[in-house]
Amino acid sequence: MQAAFPTGDERTFALLRGLPGAHGMVEAARHGMGRAWADSPIHPRAAVVAVGDFLYCGGQAGPSAAHLLRAAVGSEKRGWLVFAPGAWKDALDRVAPNKPETRYAFDHTIQPEDSHLRRLLEKAPDGLTFQRITGEWIARCRQAEWSRDFVSLFTDEQFEKDGLGVLAMLDGEPVAGASSYVAYPGGVEVQVQTRDDCQGRGLATLAAAKLILTAHGQGRIATWDAANSISKHLAEKLGYRYIGEYTVYEVTHENRDL
Repeated sequence: MQAAFPTGDERTFALLRGLPGAHGMVEAARHGMGRAWADSPIHPRAAVVAVGDFLYCGGQAGPSAAHLLRAAVGSEKRGWLVFAPGAWKDALDRVAPNKPETRYAFDHTIQPEDSHLRRLLEKAPDGLTFQRITGEWIARCRQAEWSRDFVSLFTDEQFEKDGLGVLAMLDGEPVAGASSYVAYPGGVEVQVQTRDDCQGRGLATLAAAKLILTAHGQGRIATWDAANSISKHLAEKLGYRYIGEYTVYEVTHENRDL
């Protein structure tokens, strides 16, 4: 009988090791920021892990693959970006209409050099300061659409404890920022955003450099996965090592039939 077993077993997460762009996300799920389903609670051979807006498929896409995907995709009524390699894509096609998107992966074992990040920060415009996202700033980030995702996957208490974020400030107002999309022991997955009226001024680069330096100062790595060519260029400017593009499949709430 085909089944999808909710699980937190290490053997399940071992099926997802080495996926492109997924190290930080899978680590976050493994430590409580996501959920996992496997085809067996004892000897898993196929698994789907959900964290943030992403689903990651790993192991052998056997008879339970579509059932696992159906359990994960149907777990919340919203859209997903699904990493479904090989035969997993056939299973996804049986679960929901989807469309491909290209993403750009970076080597999580190679971090930007602190000296390089400091040189970038030396080019900050006069008057630019940085504000850690902590205390009342967590709630303030939730109030603005452009900064909401800096803290959206955390409660205030969780972000204070595990999250990490900085805002670039001009005239006392946040104009850009970088934050932990997810966090895990020893690391954060970086996300950046700039306020719409301040785009194109290099502010996201500066915020990201400050965030990564702060993470390094805490003994944490900062992993990066790029959703588009702009994010790819920014990561390379910061000093991440690009390892190649890969495909995910977008499933929206509207095009599912579950």
